[in-house]
Amino acid sequence: MIATSSRLQFHRTWVALGVLVMAWTLWMALRPDPDITLAVPDGDKLLHAFAFTCLMGWWGNVYADRRSRIGAALVCLAFGVFIEFAQWLDPPRDADPFDVLADAAGIALAGLLLCTPLARVLASGESWLRRRRGG
Repeated sequence: MIATSSRLQFHRTWVALGVLVMAWTLWMALRPDPDITLAVPDGDKLLHAFAFTCLMGWWGNVYADRRSRIGAALVCLAFGVFIEFAQWLDPPRDADPFDVLADAAGIALAGLLLCTPLARVLASGESWLRRRRGG
């Protein structure tokens, strides 16, 4: 059984780290030149998909029940839309609706990955710490 967020001993820590990662993502998205590229066609779309796979994977570990994960997916998608809107208001960056589509693809991929043992990464880490501490 997958541990729910109420069973995570360090729930507040995991939430705080997730918020920090989202803040860093926003900062990178709004920098004039984030200096992160992939030398492949549409490499920025792959970066979007990867980033949102990671974000949703994180929140899907923090909030393990189905309803909470759906909420997390919607928040992640809204975050992607917010980033594009902020970029539209902040030249030299530009908004691209296909970036939001890549974000959604990353969120969907994370949803699939959360049906695997990857859904227990944080819970497993906490179990390992408890065993290590002897309690």
